[in-house]
This record gives sequence, C-alpha cells and structure tokens, in this order.
Amino acid sequence: MTTSTLAPTATGASHRVDPRPTRRRYLVPAVLAVALVLTEAFNQAVTPFIRHDDWPFLVPANTPGVTSVAEHDLYEGRWLNHLWWAVVGQHGTPTSAAITYAVGYALLVAGLWRALHLAGIRPRPLVDALLGLALYASAVWVQLLYWPGALTASVLVAAAAVWALPWAARSRLRLVLWLVVSEVCVVLTYPPVGVLLVLFGVVLLRQASWRRVLAVLAGWVACFALGVGVAYLLNWIGNDYFGIKIAYWRNPNPLTSWDALVTNTGRWAQAAATLWAAQWWVAVVAVIAVALGLRDAAVRPRLLRLLAALAVAGGIDAAQVLVTGVVTDSRGELWTWYVAVLPVALLLLRSREGAGGGTRRGLPSDRVGAVALAVLAVAGVVTWRSDVGEHQVTRGEYAAIAAQATRVGADGERPFVVVYMDPALRHSREGGIMAGTMRMAIRAHQDGLLPDWCRPAECRQLIARAASGPVVDLGRVGNGPHVVGVLVPDPPAWIFDGESTATVATGAASATSPR
Repeated sequence: MTTSTLAPTATGASHRVDPRPTRRRYLVPAVLAVALVLTEAFNQAVTPFIRHDDWPFLVPANTPGVTSVAEHDLYEGRWLNHLWWAVVGQHGTPTSAAITYAVGYALLVAGLWRALHLAGIRPRPLVDALLGLALYASAVWVQLLYWPGALTASVLVAAAAVWALPWAARSRLRLVLWLVVSEVCVVLTYPPVGVLLVLFGVVLLRQASWRRVLAVLAGWVACFALGVGVAYLLNWIGNDYFGIKIAYWRNPNPLTSWDALVTNTGRWAQAAATLWAAQWWVAVVAVIAVALGLRDAAVRPRLLRLLAALAVAGGIDAAQVLVTGVVTDSRGELWTWYVAVLPVALLLLRSREGAGGGTRRGLPSDRVGAVALAVLAVAGVVTWRSDVGEHQVTRGEYAAIAAQATRVGADGERPFVVVYMDPALRHSREGGIMAGTMRMAIRAHQDGLLPDWCRPAECRQLIARAASGPVVDLGRVGNGPHVVGVLVPDPPAWIFDGESTATVATGAASATSPR
C-alpha cells in the first residue's frame, strides 16, 4: 500500500505515515528509565524470580531433572524459542536472561510509542510521558516477566516487527512482506503478539480506506494461518507429526459435536468474564474512550478502523477456543491492555490537529484522554509493583532457605539435601509448581545437583520437627552423608490468583537425582 493511495481528507491531502521524527528524543529513554524503576522491573531484571518451567530454557540439554526444550516444539510450536535457547539461552544465566528480556521489552515499548508518534498522536510532553508509561505498565504483560528464558525470543520478534512497521507501511509490497515475515515468526514463538502488531498497524495507517484496512486484516489472518502451517511442517520434519499436539493438561475438547460446541462456548465465556473482571477498570476506561471517540468527528474514522481490528482479534481468540476447547491463559491475552490504551491515545489526536490541520487544544476529549492515561499509567504501575514485589518476596524466602540448607558444614563438606512437601500439596497444581521452584533454587546452590525427595524415615523426622523451621538438620547415619531436610513452604497467595488452568505440566525438576 503506497501512501499516495490512502484515503484523502476533506482538504485533499492523503493520510500518510508522518515521516517527521519527534523532537523529544530524550523523553522516550527518560520515561522508560523511570518506568523500569517505578514498576520494580529493575529488581526482577537483576535478581530474577524464575518460574519452575522456565528452567529448561536456561540450562544445557540433558540437564538432570529438566525436561527437553524440544517438547515445546511438538506441543506448542515454539520453534523460534527453541532456536533462541540453542544459540543463546543455554549459555547464559537467569540474570542475563532477565536483563535481556527487560531490554527487549523496553525496545518494544519504544517502538510502539514511536508508531503512535508517526501516526500523528503527539500530545504535550507531560501527557506524552503518561502515554509512554501506560504503554509500558501493561497489567497483563507483567505476568510474563518470570519466564525470561522461554519468552525472550517473542519479545525480540515483537520489537523488531514494530520497529519495521513504519518502513513497511510505505508501500503495498513492503506491507505484505512485513505481514508474512512478522506473523510467521510470531506464530513460532510464545506468547502470541501478532494481535498487538496488527492493532498498531491499523492505527499507523490513519484514515486509509476501509478496503485497505480490511485487506490488511484479511492478510493478517491469512499470514496467521500460514504461520500455523509452517509450525505443522516443522513438526512433520522434526518430530514426524504433522500438526501440533495439545497437551493433556490443557484439557482440550475438539469440536466434534454440538455438545462440544456448547461446552467450548461456556469455556470461552467463563474465561472472558474472568479476564475482564480481573481488569474491570481497563474495560471502564475503554468504554469511556470509545464513547467519546465516536462522538468526535476527527477521531471517529480512525477509531472505527481500530474497533474493526479489535473485533477480528477477539473473533480469532474465540474461534480458537470453540475449535479446540483450549482457553488461553490470561497472561497470553496481551492485546486486551491496548483495548483501552489505543482508544485513549486516539482521543489525543485533537490536542494537536484541528479540522484545518492547525493546532487545537483544551477540548473535553483531550482532557478526558489525559486523565484516562493517568488512570492507566498509575494503575498499571501499582499492578507491576504488587506483582513483582510479591514474587521478589518469594524469591528472597526460597533463596535464603536454599542457602541455609546447602551451607558447608564444620567438616568442610556440603550436606546432602532432601525435600519434603505435604503429599496433598505436592500433587496439586500450586504445590507442584512451588516444589519445583524450591528444588531448582537448591540446585543453584549446589553445583547443579537436584535435591531428592525425602525417604519415608526422613519424611517422618521432618514432619515431627517442622516447628523448628523450614531447614532441619537430620544428621548422619553411619557412614552415610550428612543429610539436611527442607520443608517446602506452603504456596504463596499470588500463585492461586495468577494461575487459571486446572492442571500444569511439571516442565522442570520432574526427576530425582541419584543417591
């Protein structure tokens, strides 16, 4: 699509990507630096909490107690995540992975912010700073910070795609190329960020004709299908299976009957209700922004195009559940945050552009847009601080237990560590996750040796002495090793709020080390 073919305005000028770079070259890095500190993302980057199923992407192949990265290719089509692990991930550390993820996310946010500037959304500096903070402090994206090994590939693909978007929007051939390459790469990573890219693409196209916008949306859907086909083909070549196997713990329910359709519809409705109930304030801001935007003649055309893109995104999301019965976890619904951010950003168009191209400020929609951005930014920062803070408390607790349990004794030898958790908790979703996290924390303190579960006699001693604390010195029996037992703490409250699937794959720490 060339800029000369975009829909003309009432004055005859075409709606094209604004090529002028923003003059506030220091505002973007300054706001991102402030956001990194305000949200406590810096703490997660330098002292990361690592979820137990991220460890396969942080250690070399055949590491004891860790599942194979290749399993994610067959069950999820994460071929680019696998490639990132093979080239980078297995050679790094949890801290290097977390820092890389933080840098990649900052680049992504900077690219999204740049796209809005080029789309003509250039409010006053203070409001612009709020816009950048709202883009960064997504109440959904914060839930992904604890898998830096597995998810860095996705955020880097998204950052590269969004920075290439303005270049792609300047011609039809470039845009087609961008859709194909970016969407295929997005499908081969996790989490899905393709919806996010196409939403910003529609905003960047300004008031392009409906025919052009619908062509872009149709092209995006086609490229999504192409990406799925590529994943199928790679699985056929690499795993001798044409398709993507859906893991049992995702509780699939293929659409093979009317009853399956009814069940899957109920699953989708329940998941959607849960998702929006958790971020109801985002929905309220979105409704207000859309209502105001539809009343504003300068905003309405672009808002309607954005709403069409959101409808397609929601339709794809619903269709996936209806066909497979698999509900996307809330942390995978990254686009829902921008359901509010983008309509609010469009309200700011009138703060810089009048009907004749001049500057107009102080309109009610502008002021409401600024207030709405403040609400999103503040609420997003509070959500990040709460989420990261809770995980950091757990990280500190588990690290202290691991350090105490693996402390070298007076004989100069490190004790043999065993682990106990109440069986009812251990075999629950939350307990299994946190038991794996504890065992990997201990592993990090004893040169990669994964601790065993306690033997029956050891378990009885640990239960009897549980009141003495989470670390219990079990002593030495005969010529055996000096044994220290660890009682895994009860799962923290945040894991009950943050997990939505009924069962979870073990991912890491599923095997025991030899004794």
